[in-house]
Amino acid sequence: MSPAGSQPQSYHVACFCLGGTPHFDVTVQIEQGHVVDVVPGKSHSAVELGRVALVDGLVNAHTHLEFSLLSQPIPTNGRFTDWIRSVVKHRQAHPDSTADAIRAGIRESLSAGTTLIGEIATTGWSASDYAAAGCPTVVFQEVLGQSPVRVSQQVQLARSVVETAAGKLSPGISPHAPYSTHLDLVRESVAIARMRGCPVAMHLAETSSELELLTSQSGEFRELLSDFGIWNENLFPTPRRALDYLHVLAEAPRALIVHGNYLNDEELRFIAAQPQMTLVYCPRTHFAFGHDPHPWRRLLKMGGRVAIGTDSRASNPDLSLFAELQFLARQHPDISPWELLQAGSITGRTALDPASNASPTAANLTLIALGEIQDANFGQTLFQPTSHVCGTMIQGNWVWRNTDGSSIAR
Repeated sequence: MSPAGSQPQSYHVACFCLGGTPHFDVTVQIEQGHVVDVVPGKSHSAVELGRVALVDGLVNAHTHLEFSLLSQPIPTNGRFTDWIRSVVKHRQAHPDSTADAIRAGIRESLSAGTTLIGEIATTGWSASDYAAAGCPTVVFQEVLGQSPVRVSQQVQLARSVVETAAGKLSPGISPHAPYSTHLDLVRESVAIARMRGCPVAMHLAETSSELELLTSQSGEFRELLSDFGIWNENLFPTPRRALDYLHVLAEAPRALIVHGNYLNDEELRFIAAQPQMTLVYCPRTHFAFGHDPHPWRRLLKMGGRVAIGTDSRASNPDLSLFAELQFLARQHPDISPWELLQAGSITGRTALDPASNASPTAANLTLIALGEIQDANFGQTLFQPTSHVCGTMIQGNWVWRNTDGSSIAR
């Protein structure tokens, strides 16, 4: 990628949307990596991009790139814990594929219009794997463990990662999930995040069986922990709720609550009251597991923040954030496309990268090819099945373009 804004650029587009406000039939002027002007019609020097929308750059707020070499998802039609077992087996069978998978996943993400990634990393990765692929990434080091010795080791790992991150890679910490991560490790992760000013992400209320484990120490997760040799009667000495973890996570500078499929109204109200907390919804993964209807719309009505993620290729056929938004547009035709676009771009960027708030004109943009459009029906056109991503711009530079009119491979 060349230096940001090395040459002033002007583009004529059918629609431009930065910051949530659409403009139709305009020329967008970009200099030094920022949008400096938007003028009606086509200026004499503008490059004609055709019937396209140039919009806020898509943000994948949650994924696991280590699974990006999977050609199809791991089957999700059984018990959730059986899927976890399959994920663990896959990881054990491919210990040396992490670097290749990360780079492949970022290339795929760029070709899907993604301009920022929220990544959960486990082991076997290096900063160069992310930097070489050219997409800004917040890498959340995953930590998990239930024993005191394991907790101590994972705390040291988290500290090491946040202290050594450099370049395009921004660090975060991800205490994995309540069933795998001692509450003391969650607290320590938040304390490190506060000290370093970095975000925390945690899978929470992902399944009803997770809640069963917390409240009654029973169910399929107890069986899983027993099979892994982790279970003991003191793991959850008193009944807990997702809300107990939310109270801890709320102390972080920024907290991403991943999935949240079974959050209740009290927990949603708590999230809505915390401006530093964002719920990350992964629509197609949620659908693949056959979960109950997701509470994201209830949270939005409460004034909370919802970002969108793809999760990984272990549960999703691709890493296209745009496909997630198309899926939501089909499932919820009453929702404004601009509201969907905000969830898939601005909200995720704010949760992952608050510095972007100081640069609201930064030219991190996604180019979407459209059919015939008019002002009155543009919203319906944006996420229709025939629309597709055809370009990705980061800091004013094209990092991926498709000029032949075809959509990316699914």
